[in-house]
Amino acid sequence: MSTEIIKDIICPQCGVSQKYRLYASINARDNPELKQQALEETVFDWQCQRCGYFAAMAYPFLYLDPDVGYAICVTPGGAGPGAEATPQVQDFVKRRVKNLAELKEKIRIFDTGMDDVAVEVVKNALCTIIKNKYGGSRVHAYFSRIGGNEMEFAIFIPGRPDPARHSTRMEVYKQAQEVLRALDFTDPPGFAVIDARLARRLIEEYHQG
Repeated sequence: MSTEIIKDIICPQCGVSQKYRLYASINARDNPELKQQALEETVFDWQCQRCGYFAAMAYPFLYLDPDVGYAICVTPGGAGPGAEATPQVQDFVKRRVKNLAELKEKIRIFDTGMDDVAVEVVKNALCTIIKNKYGGSRVHAYFSRIGGNEMEFAIFIPGRPDPARHSTRMEVYKQAQEVLRALDFTDPPGFAVIDARLARRLIEEYHQG
């Protein structure tokens, strides 16, 4: 069951005090509407009932999907120690992310039954190609969906207002899985950060081996 907390907040624009509902945990099975908010990246949204002032009230929370078997600790900005693994999530895949965009991506990956570590390895290869094509060093890719025999990604390129859509064959994902098997990779303990930095390290280890 999701855990909600009611707090009093004061609107910074009109000064009116009002109630704000935030969530210490979100259970996707019990509250599919909150899962939808996570996918829409609106979980943090708040609007003043009096003057209409809008703000994103970022705070840490735990996202759980007991049907699929994963738990994601959201720590805005990556600050703080994150959550501790309780008996409830001991056998779950456990991840830690720093914003709602990363949470949405993890939900999409796990809901399709994929390995997010292998997806990060694919993203690393894809971003390298994009960097060589367009230049720049800060290219970000987010997994979007599987269509037929392809994986689709949203690519954010500096200087471009909208993301570009790029697809790659599922065969590349299978090759990434082979890389992980060759490295005998196992999940780190606790709520692990699985990101581009880890993917780069794994690829370097693979080539060195």
